[in-house]
Amino acid sequence: MSMSWKRKHPEPVCMEAEEERYFLNPDSVSTHLYCSICQDVFSDPQRAPCGHSFCKKCILPWLKNSKTCPEDRKTLHIGHLHHDFILENIIGDQMVACPFRRLGCEFVGQLQSLNSHKKRCDFNPENLPEFIKKSTPVENTRGQHSGITTDLEVVPSPGKPSLMMRLFRAGDDQKKLLGTMFDDKENKT
Repeated sequence: MSMSWKRKHPEPVCMEAEEERYFLNPDSVSTHLYCSICQDVFSDPQRAPCGHSFCKKCILPWLKNSKTCPEDRKTLHIGHLHHDFILENIIGDQMVACPFRRLGCEFVGQLQSLNSHKKRCDFNPENLPEFIKKSTPVENTRGQHSGITTDLEVVPSPGKPSLMMRLFRAGDDQKKLLGTMFDDKENKT
């Protein structure tokens, strides 16, 4: 009976769909902060022992088909990669706008604070009560895009929120009033 001592690497975890990142000043983002595979600003950067970094969503599929670094062709395995927190921190300092900007959000801040903003953003469809979701068409925040923004794209102007959304955001009393009004309407039908 022979035992294999070969280290097994865990299968890559399926990545969430990425949302657009609206960099306020794309020209200020150094070319050194771009992944050589997708040609976009790093997202969850992973560094190889040879010093090259790549987006996690880019390098994992690459390593399924090739066991070399895309830059210098040195041998590379998934287990050799480590999270490049220095690159992530540098990118995290870049100023961005909320991905729900087209729906009316006016948030502008550092990329590193975007996730916490999205969790509490009034325009995040996940945060809206059902009566607003039903009455307000929630458009795709990605528009015509399928990935993150590049230096050719422009930060959209904030959209004008619907009347119901403006009332909903006016304060806690209005939220309760709107909620009761629509709960009563749904219970009568």
